[in-house]
Amino acid sequence: MPSLTREIPNESPTAQRLIHEIRRRVRFWETGVSNVKEKWREAEERTLAYLPERDVDSVRRAAREGGLPQYTTIQIPYSYAVVMAAHTYLTSVFLGRDPVFQFTGRHGETQQAVQALEALISYQCLVGRFLPYIYTWLYDALKYGTGIIGVWWDERIEMVTTLQQIPELDDLGQPTGKMQKVQSSEPVRNYAGNRIYNIQPQSFIWDVRYSMREFQSGEFAGERRKLGWNEVIRRTKAGYYTNLEFVQEGVGKEIFSGEDDNLSVLERPETWITDMEGPGTSLKPHPMMVEVYQLCWELIPNEWQLSKSDYPEKWMFTVTSDWKVLLGAQPLGARHCKFPYCVLPLEPEGYGLTTRGLPEVLKPVQNTVDWLINSHFYNVRAALNDRWIVDPSKVVMKDVLDPLPGKIVRLKPEAYGSDVKAAVVQFPTSNVTQGQIGTDFPMMMGIGERVGGVNDQIMGMLASGGRKTATEVRTSTSFGVNRLKTTAEFASAAGFDPLSIMLVSNTQQYYDMSLQFRIAGDLLMNSGKSMQMPGPNGMPMPGMPPQPTPGFVLVQPKDIEGFYDFVPVDGTLPIDRFAQVELWKEIFQGILTVPQIGMQYDLGGIFQWVAQLAGLKNITQFKIQVTPDQILAAAAAAGNSVPMNGKGGASKSSNSAGQSSAGSPGSTSRANSPQVPGMT
Repeated sequence: MPSLTREIPNESPTAQRLIHEIRRRVRFWETGVSNVKEKWREAEERTLAYLPERDVDSVRRAAREGGLPQYTTIQIPYSYAVVMAAHTYLTSVFLGRDPVFQFTGRHGETQQAVQALEALISYQCLVGRFLPYIYTWLYDALKYGTGIIGVWWDERIEMVTTLQQIPELDDLGQPTGKMQKVQSSEPVRNYAGNRIYNIQPQSFIWDVRYSMREFQSGEFAGERRKLGWNEVIRRTKAGYYTNLEFVQEGVGKEIFSGEDDNLSVLERPETWITDMEGPGTSLKPHPMMVEVYQLCWELIPNEWQLSKSDYPEKWMFTVTSDWKVLLGAQPLGARHCKFPYCVLPLEPEGYGLTTRGLPEVLKPVQNTVDWLINSHFYNVRAALNDRWIVDPSKVVMKDVLDPLPGKIVRLKPEAYGSDVKAAVVQFPTSNVTQGQIGTDFPMMMGIGERVGGVNDQIMGMLASGGRKTATEVRTSTSFGVNRLKTTAEFASAAGFDPLSIMLVSNTQQYYDMSLQFRIAGDLLMNSGKSMQMPGPNGMPMPGMPPQPTPGFVLVQPKDIEGFYDFVPVDGTLPIDRFAQVELWKEIFQGILTVPQIGMQYDLGGIFQWVAQLAGLKNITQFKIQVTPDQILAAAAAAGNSVPMNGKGGASKSSNSAGQSSAGSPGSTSRANSPQVPGMT
């Protein structure tokens, strides 16, 4: 269980001093990232293909809404396309593995221990809903240049309450014949394991004397976040928060109403809903949402009157956003001894405060592409809207200024009979921007491909012309993966490896149960070979300990002890399974033609592997189970098996059932259990 909080009175000098020092560090961070926040806001705008409306665009929009055709300025979602193409590649590389987090022993840990650890982490990844947060983590790294994720061990306790009718009893304990409703509540732990969550770069706090990539070397790291009141109560009941009586209505309402968040183009959830709270809405007024600063600070405890230790330790502090209440002050207690955050940088830049995202890198290309497209459209509109030289004394100007199609220009009475060419003359028009679309635009797209490392093949677009073979389609991305391969390898070393270390360390420290988990990954295909066969009727034999269900592994805390390393991602796309099946099919056919090779391999195991590789998950249910001789002998002695006849003849012996057949190697018998057709 994670460490509990210290009981520090909110009005005490120690609490006020801690709040003051935490505030100083947060202000120090805000000053350091004031310029970077503007870049992050621009990255959001470019990813959304957003252009702030200028005054001239506002006038045009008003005219357009009034029925007068007008043009406007648009932004091509080029940056968005590049970001999503790169995101698709990275998610295919990292999340295409099964399990996502793969490990290997560092100091000779057994394969069974690795299997147990991978099964347990895979369970947390599934039940703890890791994948959506990892998707956003990779997306943030591409968009902002940095993705941040938080890690913590969660023991989720929920209260299950029911109303039931039971017989009513009198004072003597005798039934009265009536029924009464009784409410019962039972705490249930519905999940115990690691949790991860995303942190927007604008809300991540770190010691800006170090780059964001090196934030683990700093003195502090944390975040600003919003907590619902129910979550505050849960954490208080669990022993993580204190001083709750000081959190009154209006406390903690200052973070997300700041100027930097109002400038963002993203639509964010409202923190304060006035029609749902206010005086008189509850017996004990309190905020529905509490905004807090959560800071993990490495300090010397005896200098802050927290303990007598004079060695640096990591403590987690929680303070309301208005700096009025110290909600929590607890030792971090994690054996990995790291700040509980993982940063995923996009670039291998080691000296800048932050790294750039793809929208910032592609900003010059995006601006040029937007100008080429908009100027071309302006020129086309100018050509469509004919320009004329008009003699106002000879024509009705109202007809000339009418913007609707099908225009008829009337002459004034005094110009009747005169040459109309002398009254209205059209300007010659030409599309001078035609070359921008045919030449300049493709050239800028090519520059963008070289800058971002994302070409048409990565985006799933094949070269035009001619028919394409299956191999050409399957390998159409091979020419553009080199840049993204390096990006994936760097993300594996800088982001996924530290995350896996924290997941393993927290699991080894806090996991205290004994449960069966599904074997993860390819080990599942061969998991049944190591399992002992049960006795008749599916029950274990006397003296034999209960065996795990085939395809599952029993994981106890002692089973995952040791040191493990994350198997790095090599940056290549997962192998095409259908191509693998075709290759294995050819190999299998070759083995069958050469008996000397076939005798050296388990052909049944190869067949099962290829079938499951092709997606046939239930192939094992058709497999014939051959009972070992020892179990047959024990079943025969117990009278639970009957000998089968030989080749159409009678049994050699009519003595005790199964003695003649069960005693010979390789013999078979029928147990007193339902038989599968074709099973012997």
